[in-house]
Amino acid sequence: MRLPALFALSATALLAACAGAPDPGHDPVGSWVGALVTDQGTCPTEHPSTLRIRGKEILFTPADGSQVLHGTYTPGSQHYHAELAMTDLNHHPTAVVFNGYPVGQAIGGIFGSPSCRAHITMTRN
Repeated sequence: MRLPALFALSATALLAACAGAPDPGHDPVGSWVGALVTDQGTCPTEHPSTLRIRGKEILFTPADGSQVLHGTYTPGSQHYHAELAMTDLNHHPTAVVFNGYPVGQAIGGIFGSPSCRAHITMTRN
């Protein structure tokens, strides 16, 4: 095989390998996993957290625990919002919130609750 043909074949194979997973800014559908990193307070960091985007549904599970935050995905949007309305011990309404956005081939985000503020970077699972 001639050198230019070998180079062209190698370049095509490299580009095909790099094209792999779709960019989350264009296609975020699927499961994304990452670890919360505490910025302030006490956060659920003992286990990985999962973001799932299916159709128009967004689910975020901090530390893969029992709390599930819900949201609605708008196709073409580059913002992923999910929340869980709760009541504190004094019967005041409060919320647990996740706000995400595409970061290259990952999804980054901020998680907040009355006792925690954390950031996260998730990769496609």
